[in-house]
Amino acid sequence: MMIQAIKATNVLLPLLYGLAFVLYALYFNTRQSELGKWASKLLLGGIVVHLVYLVTKGIYFQYFPITNSFESFSMIAFDTAVIYYIIERLNKEGKTGLFFLAIVFLFQVVSSMFIENNGIHSGLLANPMFGIHTFFTLLGLSSLAISAVYGLMYWMLAKEIKAHRFGAIYEGLPSLEMLEGMGRVGSLAGLVTLGLGIFLGHLWAYKILGYFFKADPKIVISDIAWISYAVGWLIVWRRGLSGLRLSRWAFWGFILFFMAIMVVNILGNTFHSFT
Repeated sequence: MMIQAIKATNVLLPLLYGLAFVLYALYFNTRQSELGKWASKLLLGGIVVHLVYLVTKGIYFQYFPITNSFESFSMIAFDTAVIYYIIERLNKEGKTGLFFLAIVFLFQVVSSMFIENNGIHSGLLANPMFGIHTFFTLLGLSSLAISAVYGLMYWMLAKEIKAHRFGAIYEGLPSLEMLEGMGRVGSLAGLVTLGLGIFLGHLWAYKILGYFFKADPKIVISDIAWISYAVGWLIVWRRGLSGLRLSRWAFWGFILFFMAIMVVNILGNTFHSFT
């Protein structure tokens, strides 16, 4: 009975996020506040259902449900939805929901299509510390991705204003000041949560495997990438950088970070795989 409910929810999630995406798209194009309210409510409903799905699956299979790529995709969708919803509520601005729900919907669709709910996993992955480490790591990556998207939006809107083009982008997006503020929140949240996730990964390795640090490509590049991003944020803060320079840093900083992780995952020989 439980496994059937898990499978049914797995199908329901992309439908909820897809409908929320449609409502946010309509809100972006029409700017009707009622559509924005319903889109936000539906997104919250999707988040609640997604949380129940993850918790139920974890309890049923007795492991933290991020043991393979497609489970991670679902967690990324959940994290992105939660972070965006919090930023939206803090700023009372939902016009950017269209862009983030597209990401959430895409990741959840891929996850729901290819995930196998069979509970097969390495025994190491049942350790609660692994789940917390992975959760904060994915939460951090999702936050940095959100910051990068806000940076791209700022970049686009600034370009439109400079060219005196006052079309759909100008009308649909919030002000440059608000985009910058939301991007800063995402960037800082990502830096903190990703740093915590990486630290917990080292702590978990020490507790389970007997060493705090190992010269493994994935670990080394992740640590260097996070330190580089942290130094970049410190420079931004100390120099008081803002506007277009900040948006470019947020966007390209995340792209370089993400590319580094992808390269080592594809080409590197790493012990950091348990499936």
